[in-house]
Amino acid sequence: MELDELEKAIKRHTRRRKRFEEEGLSPDEAYDLAERLFDRDHDPQDDRRLCFECSHYADSKKVCTKLRTPDGKHTRPLRFILQRCPTFTLREVTK
Repeated sequence: MELDELEKAIKRHTRRRKRFEEEGLSPDEAYDLAERLFDRDHDPQDDRRLCFECSHYADSKKVCTKLRTPDGKHTRPLRFILQRCPTFTLREVTK
């Protein structure tokens, strides 16, 4: 990994860790999740995502706006679990 790439990866890791802590994860949980995402980002065969990364995830309500239960209600996503979702659309990163 080039130095520039490493610096970007460290910034991304730090940004993710802080956001996960803001969302209620403990510092250790946030660090571990950021590490798993770092590994995922560098494994070309790992296509898993977090609901938290998806544009269909509604932060304020903590629900998926795309997937619904059989009775029409919004689903409660597994926000911090790496998974594959057929409706995933990458959310734009805000600074």
